[in-house]
Amino acid sequence: MNINSGNSPHKHSKRAVIIGGSIAGLTCGLALLKIGWDVQIFEATEGELEQRGAGIITHQALFDVLKHIGVSTEQDIGVSIVTRKTFSRAGKITDTLNLPQIATSWGRMYQLLRRHFPDNRYQQNKVLHTFYQQTNKVVANFTDGSTATADLLVAADGIRSTIRNQLEPKAQPEYAGYIAWRGLIDEQNLSKQEQQELFPYFTFCLPEGEQVLTYPIAGKQHQVGVGKRRYNVVWYRPAAKETTLQDLLTDSEGNNNGESIAPDKVRPEIIQQMRGDAERLLSPQHLNLIKKLDKPFIQPIYDLTTTRMVHQQVVLIGDAAFTARPHLGVGITKAAEDAFALAGALGAHNDLHVALQQFEAQRQHRGRAWVDNSRELGAYLQAQLKSEKERHFASLHRTTEAVMRETASPFV
Repeated sequence: MNINSGNSPHKHSKRAVIIGGSIAGLTCGLALLKIGWDVQIFEATEGELEQRGAGIITHQALFDVLKHIGVSTEQDIGVSIVTRKTFSRAGKITDTLNLPQIATSWGRMYQLLRRHFPDNRYQQNKVLHTFYQQTNKVVANFTDGSTATADLLVAADGIRSTIRNQLEPKAQPEYAGYIAWRGLIDEQNLSKQEQQELFPYFTFCLPEGEQVLTYPIAGKQHQVGVGKRRYNVVWYRPAAKETTLQDLLTDSEGNNNGESIAPDKVRPEIIQQMRGDAERLLSPQHLNLIKKLDKPFIQPIYDLTTTRMVHQQVVLIGDAAFTARPHLGVGITKAAEDAFALAGALGAHNDLHVALQQFEAQRQHRGRAWVDNSRELGAYLQAQLKSEKERHFASLHRTTEAVMRETASPFV
């Protein structure tokens, strides 16, 4: 796959509009610039995206894409982890596994990409209203009354994609039946014992039908020096009924948008109940981590699949096309691979439609496979198993050995 701008037949002749300016959109923008396309990115939010701090596990495929598009990752990309450990309810180490990886934060990855993308091609506070396709052109209309015309429109606007909703209104996120409590702890707020026994490792605690995992990531200012990092804490818990989910997502004023809730809006009694459950279910080590979370937040787990990634001159990439459950840790890598494959196909073919057909043939099956695989890994966390197939996967992937080996693993 060649995305070298010197070999591109389209240099300075084709224009792409990318909706969504986070990691998927930036990676796609850089890849298309590399092959000589005229690229503009439109991001709906107005503030700084890089302050988002969720932890991510990297994979070699991600670094391969970054290298090809000219983004250096040699310095301070994240925190190296070598060993995984599982703790029992009594606090004893029951299993270990050596699996070297690099963990970082969403914000650190965004920052890295944003620094490489030209400011004059990146616009914020640009909310897409609608779009329409003409012969060989796509026109995007924004809520501020402005428009943008291009040869290609790329939807990189995530799981709640406005573009996908217009193209495939039946393709909606499907709630998986469980949530994740998440939070971050500054390294300096850990005890010396925690800094030695927990912080350097990817750790697990596995109550029946639940899963806690923790690992170090880049710090508030995306720093990875000793004492300036953070510890990422995730606790997967069943919440099978929609009424249970809606209660968790309702703030103290009774507001509920039905999909998520801001970290500072989670009701104190919900957090108190979660911490009470931690007293009963978790190892002493993980209980102490839960207690140290300043603003734990709730992430409902969803699946998303689409029937097509290409609709004439509109392309869906990243979570706008397929959203896999987070157990695989491939969300960022999947988006980067989509962007690289799109640029590779466009760089190899003068005919736009031929290029897009090649891209879809390459990535459609891959995206669906990731979603299916993540469903298998997460089956045992579902409070209700709907089929014999789900029960099979629940038993297959719930052992300590399987969880340690398969979670965010490059081998899955």
